[in-house]
Amino acid sequence: MNKSVAQKRILKLRAEIEDLRYRYHVLDDPKVNDAVTDSLTCELRVLEKEFPELRDPLSPTERVGGKPLDKFVKVKHSTPMLSLNDAFSRADLEAWKERIKKLKSDFKGSPKSDFLEYFCELKLDGLAVSLIYKDGLFLRGATRGDGYIGEDVSENLKTIETIPLKLRTPFPKMIEVRGEVIMAKKTLRELNRVYEKINKPLLANTRNAAAGSLRQLDPKLSRERHLDFFAYDITEISKLGSSTPTWELSSQVDTHSNKHDFLRQLGFKVDKHEAVCRNLNEVWSFTEKIGKMRPNFPYGTDGVVISVNQTELSKRLGFVGKAPHYAVAFKYPAEKATTVIKDIIVQVGRTGVLTPLAVFTPTLVAGSTISKATLHNFNQIERLDVRIGDTVVIQKAGDVIPEVVEVLPKLRVGHEKKFKMPTHCSVCGSKVEKKEMVAYFCANSNCPAKNIRGLLHFARALEIDELGPKVLNRFRDEGLISDASDIFALKKEDISGLERFGEKSAENLIVSINARRKPPLWRFLYALGVLHVGEETAQDLAERFGILEKIMTAELEEIQAVPNIGPIVARSAYEFFHKKENIDLIKKILKTGIKILPAEKRIAGKLFGKTFVITGTLESMSREEAKEKIRALSGNVSESISSQTNYLITGESPGSKLARAPKLGVKVLTEKQFLNLL
Repeated sequence: MNKSVAQKRILKLRAEIEDLRYRYHVLDDPKVNDAVTDSLTCELRVLEKEFPELRDPLSPTERVGGKPLDKFVKVKHSTPMLSLNDAFSRADLEAWKERIKKLKSDFKGSPKSDFLEYFCELKLDGLAVSLIYKDGLFLRGATRGDGYIGEDVSENLKTIETIPLKLRTPFPKMIEVRGEVIMAKKTLRELNRVYEKINKPLLANTRNAAAGSLRQLDPKLSRERHLDFFAYDITEISKLGSSTPTWELSSQVDTHSNKHDFLRQLGFKVDKHEAVCRNLNEVWSFTEKIGKMRPNFPYGTDGVVISVNQTELSKRLGFVGKAPHYAVAFKYPAEKATTVIKDIIVQVGRTGVLTPLAVFTPTLVAGSTISKATLHNFNQIERLDVRIGDTVVIQKAGDVIPEVVEVLPKLRVGHEKKFKMPTHCSVCGSKVEKKEMVAYFCANSNCPAKNIRGLLHFARALEIDELGPKVLNRFRDEGLISDASDIFALKKEDISGLERFGEKSAENLIVSINARRKPPLWRFLYALGVLHVGEETAQDLAERFGILEKIMTAELEEIQAVPNIGPIVARSAYEFFHKKENIDLIKKILKTGIKILPAEKRIAGKLFGKTFVITGTLESMSREEAKEKIRALSGNVSESISSQTNYLITGESPGSKLARAPKLGVKVLTEKQFLNLL
């Protein structure tokens, strides 16, 4: 066969194999035979080997996976991949609807009709990804990451049969598709049976298995996990002949339901459990129906996503924080199971908090096999009267964190033992102290358990993925690391000489560490592990103070005046930055040459730099709605009044803040005056 004939045959084979893939995965055509597909693929592979110049990176044969990667490249999402707010009841859905109606009524030229159309679909339990196609060809795929920055996992995504490498015509010039990478329950069971035979650690659940499989540096390993993909949204699209994304779209994407139909036309697999609903009664009926069907689905689901169906309205509704106004995730009650407590142990966290854990025989809950569940704190043990030997009810709160929620005392046999909180740390032997009414702490700042968990948190917060618990323990044992500053002082020659660490792995680790030498202020604050300071609080602090030095020298009242920060969190932050050992650690970290980037200034809106406090009941809106309006115009909102407050908004039945305002020099606004400011 000459090259010309081979080229024609290759193109026909690729088209036929892709068509068979579409018919099998998207149309569920039972007539498609695996043997036929395999035979055609085999012929194509032979021809491509014979004529390597005719190979195409998007050929069906390339799904077997490319070469292993050294690391994943970070990519920025042009449209943020937002998370959804949760709803757990009919009342939560009603409240969400009312918020939408209120926002809608504020639109200029808003129609008088309150009619809303909803679209319901399954919330699949996997890993959200973004796929970009240009001229119908797969260009890039990335994980959600933190919603703004993800990882390029294109090579791994190409191994998933249900992701088209070429779109079916007619396709737009450019399109970004969002969807979920999942692992079927059956696949998880089959893989675990194999792993059990070869003494390999079992995969915990379908969600973790899908996420871990997609983040394998070797695409061949991803392919072996037999992942699946369901598309659920189109976030950017451009018409034929134009490279500029536009939301002035044709009828193909003017509603969420039409988007699903268009995705199917393009060759994507879209879950069939969906419904367009005219009111919340229909929405509720759909959630009830899915709730009954859910245990029998071949894949994991953790709820129903309910969206405003109209695309243009969704865009106008916008988002707050990291969640859109136009959609909500309805979550089903956490799955529960019963088990017998064999022991209660205490775990030391990165801040020194002692958390009691119930230990029991491995038990299946919400699709995961677990052997430990949190008891939260000693007060919870006393409240539930939990004893070793008790039969208890465990659940996965939010389908994620296993916890003990109930004791079944009638099943006691008389041999149960009450638990006593230890007086000394089980790891270092130091004295245990009680703080904040319910929490017990290890008083030793150098406790090995606190130290290693703190180091792990620091590494994860700065996204130094190569520094896992085993590596950190090894480095600590070798004397290479004792605190966070030592991470940035590591040298290639320190590592490469260690057993199981070669030149390449040592070099990769140092490259990864050096890439994190310029963290944004909020990420560095979060990495420090300040008690009660999570990612959002760290962002609030960074936005308010701008640079690290101002946070470290801030007075307690200044920190407490930061929006969304209450007295407990403020005191925790204040005490952390005024503790000598923490100040010394920060100085040591800075001496390693890292540069903490100042917080980016927000675009100055009308209320930029102004801090508001609200007291009393507002007539035209709720407090939360008022706060949203202030923040939308770049203003700040605080729960407590201080000399840093610019305005006190007063509603009906104001509290003591009204009397304090004149003494602090704070201007008092009526609700009408506040509305005039907007």
